[in-house]
Amino acid sequence: MTPINKLVAFTLLLLWYAPLEIAHANDNQLLSQAELNELLKEYKLSGVSVAVIDDFNVVYSATAGEKVFGSGDSINQSTAFSTASISKPVTALLAAMLEEQGKLSLDDSVAKYLTRWTLQKEQFPNPEEITFRRLLSHTAGTTQSGFADFYKGDAVPTAIDSLNGVNVPRYDSPISLAFKPGESWSYSGGGYVIVQIALEDLTGKTLPELAEEMLFKPLNMVNTTMYQPDSPLFLQNVASVHHDDLSVIQSGYPICPQIAPSGMWSNALDMATLIIEMQRALNGDETKVISQAVARNTTQIETLDVVGGWGLGWMRLEAKGNLEWFSHGGSNTGTGGQIMGTMRDGRGIAIFGNGGNPARIPVIETVIATVVEKLDWKKSLPVVKQQVPLELLNDFEGKYLAGFGETIEISKQNNQLFYQGRLLLWSHIESGELVYLGNGEFGVEGYPNRLSLETVSGKKRLKVSRKGSDKVSYFESAPE
Repeated sequence: MTPINKLVAFTLLLLWYAPLEIAHANDNQLLSQAELNELLKEYKLSGVSVAVIDDFNVVYSATAGEKVFGSGDSINQSTAFSTASISKPVTALLAAMLEEQGKLSLDDSVAKYLTRWTLQKEQFPNPEEITFRRLLSHTAGTTQSGFADFYKGDAVPTAIDSLNGVNVPRYDSPISLAFKPGESWSYSGGGYVIVQIALEDLTGKTLPELAEEMLFKPLNMVNTTMYQPDSPLFLQNVASVHHDDLSVIQSGYPICPQIAPSGMWSNALDMATLIIEMQRALNGDETKVISQAVARNTTQIETLDVVGGWGLGWMRLEAKGNLEWFSHGGSNTGTGGQIMGTMRDGRGIAIFGNGGNPARIPVIETVIATVVEKLDWKKSLPVVKQQVPLELLNDFEGKYLAGFGETIEISKQNNQLFYQGRLLLWSHIESGELVYLGNGEFGVEGYPNRLSLETVSGKKRLKVSRKGSDKVSYFESAPE
């Protein structure tokens, strides 16, 4: 190699491993500092951290507000937030990476890897059905949705105590089954605790150690950790959690023994690093630690039931701008955020805020909508020019039960179909047009799935499907 080539190679190496806030300039003022400050003031949020990705690069990053409201201690680019459930896709990545190393199979029963805790027959009559894949996609049927936070001075249970329902607010009995594994979907933080114990038993390392070794250090995510505030390895520059009235909750630093489902701390720039690594992997480009196989495995849709789309750890239900996203939100008491990346073309958003849901959620929604609009990310649905058969319009009319039990009404107006209700579990009650896509299928703006009609034993139902996936779900006809 010539001296010039060596210099070029060394320079590229430095750029590759440099922190994102150094490697990428904040060229596009999507939201000015004044606009961010106004959002915080309007919704009474203590602080916020934002990063935006376009064409596989961070094109905007900003922070505003304070770590503790009224303290004058400003949030900066290195300040970490309690990310809540955004811990889940990180846990899923670790499991998929260990499978790639030949240390486990995602389709094995998790019981094969547990030594400190077992799946008792009383709660799990068929333990072979409780696989990593089902636990990571919330299709194992396990209970324990989410958990209360603990703080310095509390009697903090262990993760195993949590599974046993010991000293855990909200649950007074061991984790068990709500339905037969593989037959539906139900959000289960407890299922992720089982995964946490299994990964630790398998490797002999704690989950924070695994995350540090396999993801955070290789990706130079220096402001991200799964160590908890009661650990000497916890971060120093962190944002306190706040009540809705902007008072700090206890010490301000929640301790989560259920680390896999809710114990990670991070910020927007570090999460942007993870999103870009995922996107480069999906694109088949050179990456540091996440392979294309792992990226595809974790974002592949495992189910459309109830929630409208879920992979391993990653949500697959977002359709902002009618784009395909992998994403996850997080909401612990007084803190949380949202991370999302497109499956193609390298676009993404990471945002965190330290405040309650009434303050944080509208700020997050406003920032995401602003980014999608200003960067012109929105794509139109692929409308077909052919006339929709009148018989099809008439057949579609009716009321249907979504997988989460609510009613969606479809009606015909001027040879067009419109819906009223909630198509997704966590969406608002909405109304809108069903756009004909051809071949008997309809789409909806901002909704990732396609709707078609089936008749079974003389009773009609809506078939829910996704382009590029073989998974389907159904909205049954509502009783008259």
